[in-house]
Amino acid sequence: MEFKFKVAPHYKQKLSTQRIMNDLTLGLLVVYAFGLYKSSQLGTGYVVNALVLMGVSLLVALVTEAVYAMVLKKNVVKYLKTSFGWITAIILTLMVPVNTEPYALGVATFIAIFFGKLVFGGFGQNIFNPAAVGRAVIFASFAGSISADLVTTATPTSTLSSSGWLLTSEGFATFLNDFGGIGNLFFGTYAGSLGETSTLLILLVGVYLAVREVIDWRVPVTYLGVIFFGALGIGMTHGLGIEYALFHLCTGGAVFGAVFMLTDPVTNPNTRAGRIVFAALAGILTMTIRLMANLPEGVLYSILLVNILTPVIDKFFDGKQVLREKKNLYTVVASLAVAVVAVCLIGTTLSVNEKYKSLNVPTGETISINDDYGKYNAKLDSQADNTYVIKVKGFGLLDPDGMASATGHEYSRNIITVTVDPETSSVTAVEFTEFGDTVGFGDKCLEDIFMNQFDGATLDTEVNCVTGATYTSKSVVAAVKLALQGGTSYVKGAEVALDDDYAKYGAKVEDLGNGKYHITVKGFGLIDPDGMASATGHEYSRNEFDVTVKDGKVTKVEFTKFGDTAGFGDKCMDSGYLESFNGKGLSDKADTITSATYTSKSVAAAVNAALLASEGE
Repeated sequence: MEFKFKVAPHYKQKLSTQRIMNDLTLGLLVVYAFGLYKSSQLGTGYVVNALVLMGVSLLVALVTEAVYAMVLKKNVVKYLKTSFGWITAIILTLMVPVNTEPYALGVATFIAIFFGKLVFGGFGQNIFNPAAVGRAVIFASFAGSISADLVTTATPTSTLSSSGWLLTSEGFATFLNDFGGIGNLFFGTYAGSLGETSTLLILLVGVYLAVREVIDWRVPVTYLGVIFFGALGIGMTHGLGIEYALFHLCTGGAVFGAVFMLTDPVTNPNTRAGRIVFAALAGILTMTIRLMANLPEGVLYSILLVNILTPVIDKFFDGKQVLREKKNLYTVVASLAVAVVAVCLIGTTLSVNEKYKSLNVPTGETISINDDYGKYNAKLDSQADNTYVIKVKGFGLLDPDGMASATGHEYSRNIITVTVDPETSSVTAVEFTEFGDTVGFGDKCLEDIFMNQFDGATLDTEVNCVTGATYTSKSVVAAVKLALQGGTSYVKGAEVALDDDYAKYGAKVEDLGNGKYHITVKGFGLIDPDGMASATGHEYSRNEFDVTVKDGKVTKVEFTKFGDTAGFGDKCMDSGYLESFNGKGLSDKADTITSATYTSKSVAAAVNAALLASEGE
């Protein structure tokens, strides 16, 4: 008798990787089409940038994989067809704002493809979602990579995050109204990343992909369920109701991450129970990062963190699934319960912000308080304890203080009072004492919601400008920055005594007469016109100053030649810093500037030399 044997499977699987990826590509392109439509509402330039972003990302992805295939001596065309690099490129493009610089997306795409996938062996071998790796690169290294010609408004998550995540019921209703309500958030016509805003469209695409068996529906349902019920618990205990939970679902890329990233079969656990636990953990991490950290979305890093846990989850659920069915059920139910309770407990650590008020004008670009606002010429007018009255250049053409701009126009001055908590180095109050700017534009910054952004702000805080009043917005920020720096235009470091030993700076003194001295001291640059070799063998540059002394006190310090490290030492050329030496004698202490300590001490060395020369030493 003849026996014939054929290994399993004994039926033809209707799914193929190619068909799965084709369906996924179609779904992503539908979302991208909506992104193009939304960009068109902002202007033609935004549509062009959206197209350029997609083109750059696709090109970098395909070129990177083609070069990789050639190095491995593989058929390039065949390799590209089965590596599906375009999927990563499309997802990554949909995760960034339309005003992202193309070069930043190009670098991120290369890192996503090469370090996120190829170094692990290519498609099917990577442990992290490659698109998430690329987006993390933009977050970490290209946070400021925003096109100067394209400006979008603040996102709902960044706005609520800056308000502490919890508002009163009236404040939350006002907040939602500022962004068009839950309905507008659901349809996705608010500011955000290219493809992450339309909850409705992404859910429809998700249903299509689930019906086509491209994704496992359990993953997005579990993930979004944990976020929804956890946020619902937080909202109910603070009088906010179901709208608070819907807000967390409709914003911050939660639905996009659930449908297109968490469902990635390569970085997912292999079992159904494992995928549910995987998604539940992602839900906890998203809400933890969103509510407790300085990352208002939370989706990206939660995905990367649970990717790390996939092997552990697979190992836990390893074994014959039929025999483990009851145990798996208990584990899944327990995981879901713990996840929801954990999110609710996070809510108990939050405090309610009772100051949110509506802004009747649209918000513009987001800026950091710690940016450079030198052109606004903020000056300390007076100080009483921790309250600073600051004059700063406005944009009106009235000029009570004679502040001529470089263009020859005369500008007005805004006077702003800022109160700072010295223990936390944060703002407690900001108000206009005198408004001298352009009526009809700049006065939009007088609105409470703009000013309330500064409550609790530190130098690291980001705030939103007012559209149509960007100059005035930044003049307020310049004043706030000056107050947070203690009324100085520089960030103070440790103090130094003017009678210390500054011999290593090699000061050379030339008496110019009438109490004025020209001082040359060693700087920290690596150009050395005077042959000042350091102990390490390096040749250093020289800084030159004119210092005026009267009756043993400094009256003026000027840089006449800067030969130090650009980007660091040149902070000491700040006029406010040089003026801080006025009135000081050898018995006094002087400020240094953070990250420019060496150059600061070279200024102190020059002042020391001038004071000693004035005493005839």
